[in-house]
Amino acid sequence: MDVRPELIDALSALRDRVAAVRLPLPLPGAPRARQTRAELLAQLDDYLLPRLKDPDAPLLAVVGGSTGAGKSTLVNSLVGRRVSEAGVLRPTTRTPVLVCHPEDHHWFAGVRVLPQLTRVWLPQRAENGADGGADEADDIGDGDVESLEANALRIDTAPSLPRGLALLDAPDIDSLVVENRLLAAELICAADVWVMVTTASRYADAVPWHLLRTAKEYDASLVSVLDRVPHQVVDEVSRQYGALMTRAGLGDVPRFTIPELPESAGGGSGLLPTT
Repeated sequence: MDVRPELIDALSALRDRVAAVRLPLPLPGAPRARQTRAELLAQLDDYLLPRLKDPDAPLLAVVGGSTGAGKSTLVNSLVGRRVSEAGVLRPTTRTPVLVCHPEDHHWFAGVRVLPQLTRVWLPQRAENGADGGADEADDIGDGDVESLEANALRIDTAPSLPRGLALLDAPDIDSLVVENRLLAAELICAADVWVMVTTASRYADAVPWHLLRTAKEYDASLVSVLDRVPHQVVDEVSRQYGALMTRAGLGDVPRFTIPELPESAGGGSGLLPTT
């Protein structure tokens, strides 16, 4: 017997009750309660309900992490071309970028996940064979990228990605811009898989560890990438990071180490070598 309809009804009722909660008084504990309410709503709206309603929808892998960790370079390298701008300005990723296979674009053109974000299609989608979704999302030119409103989601398609998988380059989790930090945390709630990217100089920072522990509490699927590690200390740093992960109860999380390369800082083609 399919219990999904009953479960969807129960979660929808829970969602309405949580949304109806008001915490207007400046009482002790009220800020934390408001945050808990917002996190619960994000988990229901961006992950649980959409996944139950459309279990065959593509998996969403959210690539998040610290400022300057190389998230955009990693996403570009996995796709095989520049889809997210990597550079020296911080915060680099101001607007989240989602990349999927052309035949999966319809799953993300609507408001199935992240309904509060306006969809904006990048021009490359036509080159990749997508039929556009232009009736559901706006076009954008290269010169308009920086003028996007804060609640936009840039969408691109790439035949190099397998069907059934989408990558999302998220804003910095430790961004100086409050809106970026809040959006980054919300995007994690929408993830089927969270790829946490950190660096040799930032892997002990408090913010990523707090989010890793939160993701563990949500029983989320996690992957960790230790990026931009100097060649001379790659084994030692990787060992120390692995020990910290084990101590935090995250020893079973898959870990990948990427050595320091000019491409990590946006040099050259901006793509990591295939090796």
